[in-house]
Order: sequence, then structure tokens, then C-alpha cells
Amino acid sequence: MDSLSTARRPGHPNRSTANGVHMTSSDQRVLAGMWFYDGRVECGVEIWRRCLRPGTGDHEDPPEFRDDQPGEWYEVQFAPAGGGRMGQAGGGYHSTLEAAREHVWRLTNGTVRWGLA
Repeated sequence: MDSLSTARRPGHPNRSTANGVHMTSSDQRVLAGMWFYDGRVECGVEIWRRCLRPGTGDHEDPPEFRDDQPGEWYEVQFAPAGGGRMGQAGGGYHSTLEAAREHVWRLTNGTVRWGLA
């Protein structure tokens, strides 16, 4: 499975929180754009390069989901249609930038326009 949505744990070491998003010093926004919810409501979308995909921490999950996974990951974040801060709902983590872009293209029915945010 390429997209891995996970819960974030507060207080994870070597992380700071900005607007509710846990970040490390190596995190970088690589793409930002706009898409149209319901064909008419402009919404933001961002793709961030992360050095860690946080695990769920749930002992019942298999290790690949339970444990943090270091490496290069691409997290998709969407702004809610009614406004507000970016969030992971529907986005998740992807192993490549291309996979993250394709995920956004599918979820936005091809309405995404990069470089407009």
C-alpha cells in the first residue's frame, strides 16, 4: 500500500508542532496548489517531503504501520473547503513524489493546479 495515513503522537522526540503539524528541521514543502471542491470551491493542497512517516503506535497493527518509518516520504495535506488549516484527511504518506501527485490528481478529479498557493 503506497498511501499510509497514520495518527500523530504528541511529544514525539525531535519534533516541533506548527499549526498542529509535527515537523522536523529537514521537512520541506515541495508543492503547493489549488483545487476545486464540488467544482467551484477553491481549496489549497500541499505536498511535504518528510524524513519520517509516523506510526500508529497501536500494538495490534503490523510493524510497518505501528512503528515510525524513517526514510523519504511525501505527505499530502488538504485545506478544508470551509477554510482553516491544512490537514491530512484524505492525503496520507506516499513513498514517492509522483505517487503523492497522482493521489492528489485522483482525489481532486483532475482539478488540481500546482504553483498557485
